[in-house]
Parts: sequence; C-alpha cells; structure tokens
Amino acid sequence: MGSKSVVDALDRIAGIKNGGTAKGNYKYQEIANGSFEHVLAFNNDETIRLVTDSGPLHFSSEGTLTDLLHNEIPGSAVETTFPVREEDFPATILWPPEQQPPWTGPPLDHTDPAGRNVTEVGYSKQAYFFNNRRDALITVGPSLPKIAKLSGGRAQFWVGSIGVISQGTGEFKGVRGESVYIGSAFLPKWPDNPKEQIEILRKGFKARIGTYFKFVYTH
Repeated sequence: MGSKSVVDALDRIAGIKNGGTAKGNYKYQEIANGSFEHVLAFNNDETIRLVTDSGPLHFSSEGTLTDLLHNEIPGSAVETTFPVREEDFPATILWPPEQQPPWTGPPLDHTDPAGRNVTEVGYSKQAYFFNNRRDALITVGPSLPKIAKLSGGRAQFWVGSIGVISQGTGEFKGVRGESVYIGSAFLPKWPDNPKEQIEILRKGFKARIGTYFKFVYTH
C-alpha cells in the first residue's frame, strides 16, 4: 500500500490525473479558481535574437510550445517581440537590495545603492498559436530581463513578463485574463564589453520559458 500511495502521489504531481496523460496536454481546468475560469500551462522552446538592422532595436523570438513534460504540443507556435534600448543594457546586471520585514506590509525598496531603479521594465507582446494557428492568444505587458555572470566568462539570462490578453481567436475569441512567464538561457560566452555582448545577442540563443494563463470567456 505504501508504494502504491507514492506512485499515486507522483502521478498527481506530474499532471497525469484529470486527462494529463495525453502528450501535449496544456489545459488544467482542475486547478481553476471558480466555475468560469480556465487555466493553461505549458513551456516555450524559443530561439531569441537581438534585431539591430530592422526598425527600432528589439528582441525577436520564434518557437514551438511543449507540455510540462517537454512533449511538443502539435500544431503550436509562439512569436514574441521585446523592444529595448542599448543604454538600458547595463541595468540587467543590477539587483535590488535585501528586503526587510514585515513581509505582509511596507516598506519595500527597489533601488540599488547608487539610487538607480533596478526594476525598470520594457514592454513586450506575445502571440501563442494552437491547432495550426486556428486558435491564438495575444498578450502585451511589462517584461524584466536580468543577467547573472558566472565563472569562466559565462552567464545565465532570465526574463519575466506579465501579459494582459489583448485578443484571442478561434477557441479563445472573446477571452479576458492574464498570463505570466519566466524564461531562461545559458550563455556560454559573456564578455564584459557591451559591443561584444550585443554581437552575441544578435547571433541568437536558445531559451526555455514556462507560461501560465488564467482567463474567462466574456460571451
């Protein structure tokens, strides 16, 4: 009985219960809050590159979606863009100071010791496609990139975003809600020279992103 209980618990954690056995599953209605809400959860496998020769400076990415066990969601795609300014790049390595209690109330501090805000954000838009582009969710909202330098001239890159749904098509027509995502990439070479950094970003890099939607239908 003990081993069966452990297996059952692992099955639930992996999302195997409630229809999660199918590869490519991304709908998790069992964790919605209320009878109207819908929940989606999936990963993005993207290639991101910095575009410097077409319009304003911006990151552009394309890729496919996978379930939480990294199985591809058939007929899916993701396309995003994130306009940036070259002068803001140095802020990606700045981190906020340690916060002080109480944790349930102010104060909070989001500036570095030099008085510069390290939570300055840009705004990005994302398009998530399903069912061979017949169904889509489009979002726009603030995004915040950060980079941590590692030993040997390497670095880890993250970007987090809050997306407000601007429109949906097909199955998602008329929905209202929000999404969040956190993505990361490993950069095997990350020089100190900003111009060299930009050149690396221009060549593109692979990123893995976890995405979570909560929304309701308004019709």
